[in-house]
Amino acid sequence: MKKIVYTVNGLLHKPEANQLVFLVILSFSLILHLICMTQACLLVEEAYYWNYSQHLDWSYLDHPPMVALLIKGFTSLFGSHEFSVRAASLFCWFISSFFAYQLGELIEKHSGRYAIFILATIPFFFFQSIVITPDVPLIASWSACLYFLYRALILEEAQAWYSAGISLGLGLLSKYTMGLVALSAFVYVLCHAKSRFWLKRKEPYLGLLLAFLVFSPVLYWNAQHEWVSFIFQSTRRFNSTTSINIHHLGWIVLFFITPMGVWGLIDLAKKSPSSINIGEDKKRFLQYFTFTPLLFFAVYSLNHGVNFNWPGPLFLALLPWLSLLIVHNPLKKTLWFIGCSFLLLLYSGVLLTISFNKNNFIQQKVLIKVIAWDNLIQQLTTIAANEEQKSHKPVVFVPLDNYPINSELAFYQQLLFKKGLINKYYPSLGAHIFNKESLMYRYWSNNQPLADTQLILVSKEAWRFGDPEVTKHLRTKSQIKYVWSQGQGQHLRNIPYYYQIAQMKD
Repeated sequence: MKKIVYTVNGLLHKPEANQLVFLVILSFSLILHLICMTQACLLVEEAYYWNYSQHLDWSYLDHPPMVALLIKGFTSLFGSHEFSVRAASLFCWFISSFFAYQLGELIEKHSGRYAIFILATIPFFFFQSIVITPDVPLIASWSACLYFLYRALILEEAQAWYSAGISLGLGLLSKYTMGLVALSAFVYVLCHAKSRFWLKRKEPYLGLLLAFLVFSPVLYWNAQHEWVSFIFQSTRRFNSTTSINIHHLGWIVLFFITPMGVWGLIDLAKKSPSSINIGEDKKRFLQYFTFTPLLFFAVYSLNHGVNFNWPGPLFLALLPWLSLLIVHNPLKKTLWFIGCSFLLLLYSGVLLTISFNKNNFIQQKVLIKVIAWDNLIQQLTTIAANEEQKSHKPVVFVPLDNYPINSELAFYQQLLFKKGLINKYYPSLGAHIFNKESLMYRYWSNNQPLADTQLILVSKEAWRFGDPEVTKHLRTKSQIKYVWSQGQGQHLRNIPYYYQIAQMKD
């Protein structure tokens, strides 16, 4: 290992070689992105957000509308397939990279490119630039807002508050977590005597007004729906648990930014003078915008569970510091290049395993969630077509989970129909018709007629068919049967999905 470190260290001391390695790693990362974005079936979350884009609205029950707008824009341009649904994630990654680079260059020249290097490789940012979720535009907005807040708070450019306000509003249109950036800015101004003069200036308040105006569609939608989104998020998120989950947060941080990132995080937290002399104000800015949201999640985790993706965007404020460590410390530069190269090889190994694995044990124990949804939906649609032909009645799918199967049904039926692989696609209803949770499907499928309709209940758990809330509404027309889902790649048998034919009672 020492020999590898010394060899790479010597190589990176040569400017031409340093530049070449940097470009090779970025290019390799981009190639992996494109392969994953085009080859993998949509995750259930991605299919759900695609359904957002098919029902455009000012907001939604569980998230604001930005992810829907992005998906709608790219699918309108390129059609509805896996890559076009995910294309916005790569677009937002370029925005995040641009502002991360600019912030790094403001803090110290020639450090910005290493922020891009880290964004392209460490797990959280790598994954969030392949799939499409509300975190994708959130990261882009967070990165932009940090840049403009730096210009406002450190460079004291009053006009930057307006751009920061717009970025904040766009972030809130993506995900409510963006409010932590505003909290961090408030704490910074309050605790930093040199910056308190902003409390008496109009620009920060006008910036907040701009954020409010950008965010106002979400407020309008909530006002029209009895504030259901805010209630939904607050009641679920702030229900206490009996266990302390701070160790889970620690593992999330370690996984997201790697041990090298944690090393840099600890270094940023130190009060003692650092070998990196960027000035007290610059370092304080990075500290406040990293540790204020991190402290929030740490306190929250004392009696709540922390979702896996929540803390990720806060590490955008850590990127300039990690970049400075790479610039000023040859050993850390070497370790980062080795570590990030290893990560890309690891991602490649995962991709190859998914594509070429022929071991049933690995498929059913490790890759159980990596389902070939197109194949499963085609099987279910064939069942629906046969039932329609046999009964001469309209057929409707009713998945018994809250959103996954419904979402994949909607996306892959339209895709298979366009490819000519199925002759018809069938409507589906949410489990809310049985007084179960179905998220936005409660709003999207209220007007579907059920009289004299054959329902195909679908679930990956057989026990759901015996739920009294379900059975009391139904007359069953068949036994519970199943079809096998397959893994992506070699299409190995995965897990069964159960279905049953039924009708609603009069």
